[in-house]
Amino acid sequence: MRGVIIIPARLEASRLPNKLLLAETGMPLICHTVLAAARIRDASGGAFSEVVVATDAPEICAAVERLNSGLGVGARAMMTRADHASGSDRVAEAAERLNSGIDAVLNLQGDEPEIDPAEALALARLHQASNADIATIVYPLTEPADRENPSLVKAVLGEGGRALYFSRADIPYRRGDGAFAPPSYGHVGIYIYRRPSLLRFVRLPAGRLEQTEKLEQLRALENDMSIVARIAEKRPPKGIDTREDYDAFVRRSR
Repeated sequence: MRGVIIIPARLEASRLPNKLLLAETGMPLICHTVLAAARIRDASGGAFSEVVVATDAPEICAAVERLNSGLGVGARAMMTRADHASGSDRVAEAAERLNSGIDAVLNLQGDEPEIDPAEALALARLHQASNADIATIVYPLTEPADRENPSLVKAVLGEGGRALYFSRADIPYRRGDGAFAPPSYGHVGIYIYRRPSLLRFVRLPAGRLEQTEKLEQLRALENDMSIVARIAEKRPPKGIDTREDYDAFVRRSR
């Protein structure tokens, strides 16, 4: 596999504006994520050759450049268009501008600084061994409150980890006495795409299910693109969405 890690990064986060530049740990949040991506790259045995931050913010470019100057991480920033509707669109622009010999693209969100490199590499191996367009990560849900939380996306899987559906609702619905209760899974928004699949995906119009649930991955399923899921043993570290999330991350980083 010849892969690249692309981190889409923008400043206009609705719940925590400019969060990627928060630096109460001594470096901006985006730099923590770049370091995590570099650990994945370095542990991949050459499967991932490059870390690229795709952004429309000069401030983020400058932060990545300072990180490279100070620590020699070997990542780079790429300025992309400002009018992208989603991170996937931004990743696709960067992937299209990179070497066409790339087979796979790992889309790592800029607010995921605590991604486990071993988990990311296991996902890459699963994707490579499958014929799926896309691979992602799920984990078992054990708390009823999680299943009922619409902010936590749920997944239903078929044989071999094939994704059947994603929803903000508690799925699958347990009707009757619950004598048979299939497992519930939470979804982590980390994806590996085959490069042609990514470029096809972003050119598809938003589907009805996607617009209903506000879940971009449903566009792939609506258009017969395949998604395979790796089942993590436990819930991966949560991304940084709110001020409380960031404060907890700062405490863990001390």
